[in-house]
Amino acid sequence: MIAHRHFASLRLRQFLAPESVEEFDSWFFMGREWLGEAFGATEFLRSKSVPDDTRLISLDLLNLPPQKATMILSSLDMPVRPGMSEAELLTLFGAPAKVHNFLPDRKALDFQVFQPDPYQLTLTLFKEQGLGKVLVLSEV
Repeated sequence: MIAHRHFASLRLRQFLAPESVEEFDSWFFMGREWLGEAFGATEFLRSKSVPDDTRLISLDLLNLPPQKATMILSSLDMPVRPGMSEAELLTLFGAPAKVHNFLPDRKALDFQVFQPDPYQLTLTLFKEQGLGKVLVLSEV
């Protein structure tokens, strides 16, 4: 993972055509109000209280153009790729802190990452497609 100071400067418009990115200034997610950018279910969010710093990135790997998903994951210095299996993810990150089985076709694995800075990482695995969603929350 990259350092918080680099994470904070990331914007979705750096990776996608600006005209394809929707900007918003009020979005409630995970019990907080955010502002940021979206492309479908892919979001780069900034806290209303610290509007210049990206604090949360949610990637819909199943609907992002594959080369763009790879670019974003690379910029985060994340050793994951769309479609990875649960076994591959467990090899990389160890046992998850928590497992969520909300829907029958998927499960979400929560991990804590501490190097170089602390992050909460949620990886959603789909039964047919493997890794399909990545959520990274900067623990500042």
